[in-house]
Amino acid sequence: MMETTENRKAILQIQRLSKHFEISKGFVKKQTQILKAVDEVDLVVYEGETLGIVGESGCGKSTLGNMIMHLTESTSGNILFEGADLTQLSREELRRKRKDIQMIFQDPFSSLNPRWKVFDIIAEPLRTHGLAEGKSLKEQVHTLLEAVGLSPDYANRFPHQFSGGQRQRVGIGRALALKPKLIVCDEPVSALDVSIQSQILNLLSILQKRYGLTYIFIAHGLPAVAYISDRIAVMYLGKVVEIGDKEDLLNHPAHPYTEGLLASAPVTDPQLRTKRKVLEGETPNPLNPPSGCAFHTRCPYVKDRCKIETPALQLAGSGRSVACHYPLEAGGGVLLHG
Repeated sequence: MMETTENRKAILQIQRLSKHFEISKGFVKKQTQILKAVDEVDLVVYEGETLGIVGESGCGKSTLGNMIMHLTESTSGNILFEGADLTQLSREELRRKRKDIQMIFQDPFSSLNPRWKVFDIIAEPLRTHGLAEGKSLKEQVHTLLEAVGLSPDYANRFPHQFSGGQRQRVGIGRALALKPKLIVCDEPVSALDVSIQSQILNLLSILQKRYGLTYIFIAHGLPAVAYISDRIAVMYLGKVVEIGDKEDLLNHPAHPYTEGLLASAPVTDPQLRTKRKVLEGETPNPLNPPSGCAFHTRCPYVKDRCKIETPALQLAGSGRSVACHYPLEAGGGVLLHG
């Protein structure tokens, strides 16, 4: 039975999901270490919303997205999509489910087959699932191109004949072909020029309303996540350290890491200032993470307890959860959107 909260239906539930990699080093005497790329993550995604996942490079957000798509096998945990556990499905059952879960990739060039014309790139999912052929297939491809803002005449061109933004539109058209319910957007604008990023974000918003889509939007840049998301989850060293409604989290961060991300984000208005602490230091080695709270080596508010005891992700007000022994008091804020 799917979870519902405030009349919202949970389309995806991630339960204690982990991905651990074995890393071997040494030539004569090999040693094996465990890299916890994703470590016991719990998340709920509600139907029709955009859940943003943000964090520095190496925090595990893309690995999490790949596990949802089953491109990376999980070490442990469960991924419930509309009540079905994707980690327990057979290959054939998973193939049928893939129709409802699609992905938009980070690099709009390497994610497209350079030998195929745009028509074949978008038509391939329809052919694979036996959903269209002949005249119907041509009409659907042309309709998808128009939906993402491209002329149907572009169907006979190759990916190298397009700009980065146009190639990403082709990738979005391919993701839409099977009429999915959930789309995982893995840093879909990070490889694009800033001037093009807003166009793609606006296109994703338009398509979400038109087709009733649910998004998981992964990015390391907080402004893009803030612009498109309804809720935001913040990840650090494989764990979710804070999650909540966008407005709440941006204006009143409860975790020091979230505060640092906000302070590091660019602000266009020179009159806007923030008293939040800017992140200092480097992300710890994930093969040898700090004891206790993994963020304590960079936290400006660190106390002795933080160095020993690992904080659990706990409720900290309505719709907000935070993994911190001493959550920040509400206050301050920086305008990243609107």
